[in-house]
Amino acid sequence: MRKIRAVIFDLDGTLIDSIHWHAQSFHELSKVFGKPISMKKIMPLMRLPTEAIYRRLRIKKLFNIEIEKFLELRRTKYYSIIHGKNLVFKDVFPALKKLMGCRLAIATNSSRQTLLASTPYGLFEKFGATVTYSDVLRAKPDPEMLFLAAKKLRVKPHECVVAGDSIMDVLAAKGAGMVPIAVFRKTGASTFAELKKKKPFAVIKSLGEVPKIILSI
Repeated sequence: MRKIRAVIFDLDGTLIDSIHWHAQSFHELSKVFGKPISMKKIMPLMRLPTEAIYRRLRIKKLFNIEIEKFLELRRTKYYSIIHGKNLVFKDVFPALKKLMGCRLAIATNSSRQTLLASTPYGLFEKFGATVTYSDVLRAKPDPEMLFLAAKKLRVKPHECVVAGDSIMDVLAAKGAGMVPIAVFRKTGASTFAELKKKKPFAVIKSLGEVPKIILSI
């Protein structure tokens, strides 16, 4: 039996209900350029960083725009869409309250700028460390981000649980030697079947289940 001292959470689709709005920002921006990209084509890519989505959708060739300018426009569109919205899932604060004995971190494939724009201060202050795509060379499923989060929390990788809604979170946790807990959300980045296939320690439908699972590890 291992001792769990920390929980590292994904952000988009796990703590905040933002996946659809990220996809919507790509869709609306594509309409501005006069070449609409369907939500059906965009949604499966939402588990990736924006830079990777830019390459997968061949945005440079399609819209004749460099990545730096596209990232700026995409963020601006996303921020305008989420302005005034309460994105935090209802089960987040009760779950965090039960985890007060654990060290907490966020590890997200979003940029630090997007993390700060998406996360209300009341949620942000609950975490002892945050790691974003802006802080590392490689995004999840590479474990680099999780190793950095553990280092910031001053815990060892095997003392950490990782909770996330994407198969990228499960793969990153396994690569880091951490315990993966898949969080299925109807509006998340991965389906229940996709999460189950990657064989996490558990698949849950509410963050309220995390404290009980930690006790069983």
